[in-house]
Amino acid sequence: MNQTLLISVFAFATSAATCLPAADPPLSIAPLPIALINLDRILKDYKPLNDKLDPLKAEAKEVEAAIQVRQAELEAVGNQLRQTLPGSPDQQRLQIQLVKMQGDFQRFVAESRNKLQQKEAATYLGFFRQLDAEISKYSKANGLKLVLRQSTTSLDDGQPLPDVFKALNRQIFYEDGIDITDAILKALQVSSANDGAQK
Repeated sequence: MNQTLLISVFAFATSAATCLPAADPPLSIAPLPIALINLDRILKDYKPLNDKLDPLKAEAKEVEAAIQVRQAELEAVGNQLRQTLPGSPDQQRLQIQLVKMQGDFQRFVAESRNKLQQKEAATYLGFFRQLDAEISKYSKANGLKLVLRQSTTSLDDGQPLPDVFKALNRQIFYEDGIDITDAILKALQVSSANDGAQK
């Protein structure tokens, strides 16, 4: 009897399995309209931007040299002050001179660095406007709906701490074939060449 019951259950299961619809083939998923751009690489490789930044870097070196000269002057007056007799007219004169020099020095440092930052910000804003325009143009032409920033990172040993944090905090862990950096760099170069030809 048990054998008959077992055969009946097996027969029922196999007949039910033949009545089930066939499994659908796996769905083909269209790629998402998303791309990545490596801004670190563009900032490093885009020559027209670097050509605009080079004079600012040279100016920053000149400012830092001037700051060091003024700091040495401050130290010299401070050393003279330490060598004078307390309460003497020379000490009072040097104290007043040192306070004035310190105020002038702080103002000079703040104004000089602020001017450099303003120039640098203006240069980057102009570049990012151009970059945004090229990314928008490329995205519309290629049906992209979202472009994300990807940073150059590495998990190599011996990196400076800021680079390690950058690698550990990256937002893109893997990508395959959605990096548009080369295309955008090429578009920027063409745009820059066209701007240069029009001038």
